[in-house]
Amino acid sequence: MYQKLRLFFILLLVTCSVHAQVNLSAHVDKNALALDDELTFTVKVTGVSGNVVMPRLPSLPAFNVYSREVEQNTINGETSLLFRYIMLPRFVGNATIGPVTFTYKGETYQTEPVTVRIYRNSTNQATTSAGNIQTNIQIDPNLPPLQAELTKQAYAHSGEPFFLISAVSDKTPYVNEPISLGVRFYYSRAFHDAPYQKPNVSNLFMEDEGSSEGSQAINGTTYRYNEQRYQVTAASPGEATIGPAGVRYHIGNSALSAFDRIFGGSTAGPEKTALSSPITLRVRPLPAEGRPNSFYGAVGNNFMIHAKAEPTHVRAGEAINVSVMVKGPGNLKATQNLEFPALDGFKIYPAAATSGTANGSDGQIQGYKIFKAVFVPVTSGIYTLPRFKWSYFDPTAKAYRTLQTSPIQITVDPAAKTDGGFNFASANPLGNGVQTLTQDIAYLKTAKAPQDNALAKLSRVPIINWICLIIMALTALFVALGRAPLAKKKAFLTAKAQLKKATSCQAVADIISEYLQRKLRRPTGSLSLKELNILLRKSGVTPATVESFALLWQQLEAERFAPVTDGTASAVDLPSQALDILKLIEEEMK
Repeated sequence: MYQKLRLFFILLLVTCSVHAQVNLSAHVDKNALALDDELTFTVKVTGVSGNVVMPRLPSLPAFNVYSREVEQNTINGETSLLFRYIMLPRFVGNATIGPVTFTYKGETYQTEPVTVRIYRNSTNQATTSAGNIQTNIQIDPNLPPLQAELTKQAYAHSGEPFFLISAVSDKTPYVNEPISLGVRFYYSRAFHDAPYQKPNVSNLFMEDEGSSEGSQAINGTTYRYNEQRYQVTAASPGEATIGPAGVRYHIGNSALSAFDRIFGGSTAGPEKTALSSPITLRVRPLPAEGRPNSFYGAVGNNFMIHAKAEPTHVRAGEAINVSVMVKGPGNLKATQNLEFPALDGFKIYPAAATSGTANGSDGQIQGYKIFKAVFVPVTSGIYTLPRFKWSYFDPTAKAYRTLQTSPIQITVDPAAKTDGGFNFASANPLGNGVQTLTQDIAYLKTAKAPQDNALAKLSRVPIINWICLIIMALTALFVALGRAPLAKKKAFLTAKAQLKKATSCQAVADIISEYLQRKLRRPTGSLSLKELNILLRKSGVTPATVESFALLWQQLEAERFAPVTDGTASAVDLPSQALDILKLIEEEMK
């Protein structure tokens, strides 16, 4: 009873500790902004329940906080909280938002600091001789190109209550170079029912990077804006186009209700459309000079590479899973696959690569691609997997850069004596040796001999004995001459019937094992492919058929170790291939 209570309290403590796992994180909607823009700072708390206190913000000398929003979601008793703070910058330069602290059940948690860059953005106004006011836009030269272009376009629409603009971070990118596309809808009056239509693109790949909100003062008028960000990548050199984005909207706070329409309410305003201007890009080809063989199409900077092998201590003939992962800006799906170099002492079976994208801490899309292969050591020893090289083009430096992995040491022990690739003796219930099933003691017993019958007396006639002996010899000779062809013929018929029902590579291998064991009338489990080929040639099989058999065996190995490799025969095709080769062996073998 005491042990049961102890176990109950241990489980209760473990459950409580799982539910008490609190996570605290913080991020901003943009890492670069101008003085007349705003910043959204979001703090997320998960793994809490019941009443919680507000997080404590650090000192913010570079910002004024003018709005706060709280969003709460509770699922299975666990509460997730989002605290959004809208802040306005106060001065130009780098600003750091220090750690946010949060206290829950006596424990204090804190976030990592966040750094943003604030740029100057101002206008000068002058009065002309005609009395008109002329506005000169002065943009901070250090402002990122995308924000600078969006700001210029916004000032060009000064005075309009609604407008839509778009811009890119670079109009002359290289092939496969990721650039940013920003689309902003500005408004200074209320509106409703405003569906958004994203732009169409040609010769470009476009990935969604999320949306944000902000405000901007333009010539004395405060505008709110909604921004949608994309990452675009050119597919080939030449011209690429980004069509206009669109927003359809109605002026006013909301659409009229049925009650308003019946009892004299004013009619709803007409639908209007705001369109952005189309953008044309001039895509530059990648330079051929200095391009290394390890370049597979990636363009950007700050890439990373890592390789691992599992396991690193095996026997000869066992599989080692090797993977190489690269990470960096942009989408790596369109890049070519890494080519694994040949390595003495190993058979290499490349597998299909996997790729994907995720949003980084700075809001930019981060891509990754994982290249996989199966390395099968042939002989024992200590090996070192080489440094795998992967190159990319740096558009800032206009040069190719090469990354390489660290070498990996592999220890290979000798293969087990019964391990020789496919076990061609797996279908033999007795294996390769002799198995004693049971033993008993034969006792000598005494008894009276029976009286001779007619057959016993007849056996004493010499001529009768000679006739029986001749008949037995002829029978043994007939059986010896006819049994072997019959057994061999039966082996093929059995294999043929089984191959028609085979649905996996392992089943095909087992059927071939049993067939060759019956045809060659010897164990084949410990034979290598080379030894088996020699044995087939000695049995009369032609070199062409032996080569076909060797290719089939290699296909079976490839399906075993790397079933997703391009060009490898599927499990549906292998039974028919195996049957065709066994027919040739059946016809040619002596």
